[in-house]
Amino acid sequence: MTATAPATEPSATPQELISRARALIPLLRSNVAATEELGNPVPENLEALRAAGLFRLTTPPDHGGLHPSMRTQVQIIAEVGRGCASTGWIVANHAASTEFTLILEAVATQEIFGDNPDAVFLSAGCSPDSHAERVPGGLKVTARAPYASGCEISDWALLIGIPLHDDGKTTGAVNVLVPLAEAEIQQTWNVAGMRGTGTNGMTVTEVFVPDRRTLVVEKDNLDRLEELLSPTELVKGNLHSLSALVGAAQGGLDIVGRSLEKGRPIAYSTYRRSADSPVIQHLFTEATHLVDTASLHMLHVADVFDSLLPGEELARVERARARMHSATALSRAREGMQKLLDVAGTSGFAHANVLQSYWRDLEVGSRHAMLGLPMIVEDYGRALLGAGPTITQYH
Repeated sequence: MTATAPATEPSATPQELISRARALIPLLRSNVAATEELGNPVPENLEALRAAGLFRLTTPPDHGGLHPSMRTQVQIIAEVGRGCASTGWIVANHAASTEFTLILEAVATQEIFGDNPDAVFLSAGCSPDSHAERVPGGLKVTARAPYASGCEISDWALLIGIPLHDDGKTTGAVNVLVPLAEAEIQQTWNVAGMRGTGTNGMTVTEVFVPDRRTLVVEKDNLDRLEELLSPTELVKGNLHSLSALVGAAQGGLDIVGRSLEKGRPIAYSTYRRSADSPVIQHLFTEATHLVDTASLHMLHVADVFDSLLPGEELARVERARARMHSATALSRAREGMQKLLDVAGTSGFAHANVLQSYWRDLEVGSRHAMLGLPMIVEDYGRALLGAGPTITQYH
């Protein structure tokens, strides 16, 4: 992808950055159907994000990175998701992924960002049959990522949890950065929601990865090869993703609120304006409160991360508590969306009504394996009681 001149100076205030994201909502919302049909955010969305500087939230500072607080980051991503949840998901995945490049040496970041400071990143876990082996100067990697959001529009992929082999034996695992030009994409993403994220499968076959783009090599705990990134950073990355989904609920609130303002009647009733009905007023109030509550849980977790010192890890029970707040944010957002659909009625499910897109995106995205409520509740309970973890990535 071509480089663009920085649209946002590193000195931009948090409110300026949030306002830039909010200003994109009408454009993103108008492109929801086209994004779903394409299977990826349409080029107009991507160019608008670049122009607003929103692909530089966590880019290395030497290459124009902005690095606002985590609270500001999730507010920005939520505003993007408020326009288009799929586009917000891509911005979220990118922000979480580029943050891991901060530990690379300068020669690697120059290679990655030197000609394109707006390079788009993804990160994806790899299947157990993936493997890497040492060769002079780096690794030879063959890997498969079953779910790689944005793999058709990204420039680089962080591939996570690839078993490392030496002399035919598994000796650890590795995370590597590879250019998407070296990957093959499998068109596998055919789902009810988040259709515009392009979360297809991707493979790399015997790709050489120089040592400078090898992020982590683990030689211990070989029964847990996927535990290769900081548990705290993983929880933080998940917060990026859920903020796009909270944004989808906020987008639904926008749509239903405007419909009520227009004075739509209630079928088979004496109400010529649905907003005059006490029941509708109550439902909309409850929906608003639930979506607001989701946002408050989201911001609370962001504040937890902002309170940490550089490199500081959350204790296990605190990580579990943060994940519980994150899962609760999604639960409240989903409950709020259900009430909004009750207010909207069957018209909310019309293909021409973007409300149904927000609903589908929220329902699918909130069931992501790292955001899903059942295991998060179990892990929180075990952490509170001092029992061993059952979720491998977060202990």
